[in-house]
Amino acid sequence: MKTFLMLLALTLGPACTALAGPHGEDHDHDTAEAAGQQRTDAEAGDHDHDEEAAVLTLNEAQRAMLGLKVVPVAPRPGLSRRLTVPAEITSDQYRTWVVPVRVDSQVRERRVTLGAHVRRGDAIATLFSPVMAELQSDLLAAADEWRRVRALGQRTVGNQRYLAVRGRYQSLRARASGYGLSDADLTALEKGEADPGVYTLRAPDDGLVLTDAFQQGQWLTAGQSLVTLVDEATLWAEAALPPRPGLTVPAGTPARVRVGEARVDGEVIQAGHRLDPVTRTLQVRVAVPNKDHLLHPGMFADVTLELPLPEDALVVPETALTRGPDGDWQVFVEAGPGRYRAIEITALDSLDGLRRISGLEAGTPVVTEGAFFLASEQAKAGFSVHNH
Repeated sequence: MKTFLMLLALTLGPACTALAGPHGEDHDHDTAEAAGQQRTDAEAGDHDHDEEAAVLTLNEAQRAMLGLKVVPVAPRPGLSRRLTVPAEITSDQYRTWVVPVRVDSQVRERRVTLGAHVRRGDAIATLFSPVMAELQSDLLAAADEWRRVRALGQRTVGNQRYLAVRGRYQSLRARASGYGLSDADLTALEKGEADPGVYTLRAPDDGLVLTDAFQQGQWLTAGQSLVTLVDEATLWAEAALPPRPGLTVPAGTPARVRVGEARVDGEVIQAGHRLDPVTRTLQVRVAVPNKDHLLHPGMFADVTLELPLPEDALVVPETALTRGPDGDWQVFVEAGPGRYRAIEITALDSLDGLRRISGLEAGTPVVTEGAFFLASEQAKAGFSVHNH
């Protein structure tokens, strides 16, 4: 009997397959669709599972034990960031004078020393010049003629001569003044009390003798510098800033200058708009008060600038920042009661216990205390963060 049934099955099998051909294809198609749907559902389930796994859930007791604190991140206007850059102490160029000879002259006598403090009108050097001797002679004659004409009066001598004599006298006096003679020196010259060709070059203002590269007996050409005077009550710190797009340092920005152990507060007075072709840095000048003469030109310094941040800057405490599994900065945001999700952000400026960030919207609730413990749990769970 069994042998009969087996033979019957072998005989009818091909026929059943042929008859069922079209229906078999539909069955295979339905089976494939069902399998595909199962895979789609499985992938969706895995994605939902990943989303769920990326959320850390803590009950109230756990939150209390960890001391979690959640604060909505919000803009904090009026903040500033600190930028420390190298600098060099230089003279205030608005309080620095180069004192040159104005006509070819020979040094008769040095009257100042390096580092000496001079007052306006103090003698710097006694000089001799043949050109000055000729000018003195002409001025002496012109002054004498002008005194006579002025005494006679314009009506007596005539308008033309009166104006001509006065003009010549004033022209020679102005030239002598331009050569460096003071009013007192000119008065003495007009009285015949000056030695021919000898004159004194005087300080144009109060200051300290910064350089004095000349010697007695030396012949100097017109325009050659005798000394450089500087008022050290205020100096400059020339800071070199790295080139950053959008970096602006407005005048009045507070700055702190550090030279060794000395620290002096100043403020930005000028900022360049062109990079130095050699150092590729942007020059910023800081005015530094120096009444006690602690600083001197040529010293190296560090300048810390207080740069204002945008009014919409978002900041969080440093304790809110942790490193994700891939090493990027992240914060934990509250996704619901007792539910916390890690979000990657960009950490920007450090602000005395705070950090400016980008990558979050204002109002997002951020874990500011206890984030380290959440990061530890995240590492144990073994999932990564990609801004889910």
